Amino acid sequence: MVTVELKPLHHNGAENIGIYSATSRLPSGENLNYYFQKKAGAKWSRTCRCWYIPCTEKNYELLAKVLKGIANLEIAELKKYLVDKKQGIHAPILQLPVAVINEKKQTPKLIPRQNIQKPPAVISSENKQALRKFQQQLVLKSYSPSTIRTYTNEFMQFLQVIKNVSAPDFTVPRIKDYLQYCFEKLKLSENTLNSRLNALKFYFEQVLGKEKFFWEIPRPKKPLLLPNVLGENEIARLFNSISNIKHKAILFTAYSAGLRVAK
Repeated sequence: MVTVELKPLHHNGAENIGIYSATSRLPSGENLNYYFQKKAGAKWSRTCRCWYIPCTEKNYELLAKVLKGIANLEIAELKKYLVDKKQGIHAPILQLPVAVINEKKQTPKLIPRQNIQKPPAVISSENKQALRKFQQQLVLKSYSPSTIRTYTNEFMQFLQVIKNVSAPDFTVPRIKDYLQYCFEKLKLSENTLNSRLNALKFYFEQVLGKEKFFWEIPRPKKPLLLPNVLGENEIARLFNSISNIKHKAILFTAYSAGLRVAK
């Protein structure tokens, strides 16, 4: 039986339960991620490289029920964190109730906390003007709302770190130092680093007009991720769930011949 470890995880400004497993396959060949995502409603975090669910009693009990009989739950670290938090050792950082695991039954018990607002981001007045120009240029170039939100968030993270230092005065060596800080101190993933690099590149080249400003700055190598494939039992359930003979014949043909979608 595989082991699944539950750890405290602060992600996207909220308190979550991180779900970690050394393997994504069960001894039966089934995909363990199917139980995390479809059965327990967990989401995948590229930044943290794990599945996660909001830290509530209902979510914990659902996950424990889903994994009962197919995986061993290791909750020592999560239990210690929540018990310490109950005693005031950890300061709450979100506006959610704090789940505390009962030592005997190992089931969550909700203890309400007061709402604590996150302090506002500090950006200097000069860099606020740089942010306005940055957002204006994104709109004028007809970038999608999703890209505008992503680039704006990444650029704001940069402005918060540099504080009163003028963003337009940054040089290539200082940008390299900042990206090294993001990788070593903030532990950002390769995907997040590439996203932040794209936002900075847009600012210096598209807003400030510094052409070829990023030619000397290397991009982080993207990790090689193997695709998730269906196990034999999952394939059998898929075929058995189809009642239409024509659809089943099409699916059998595509699967047996290894057909792929043509571009």
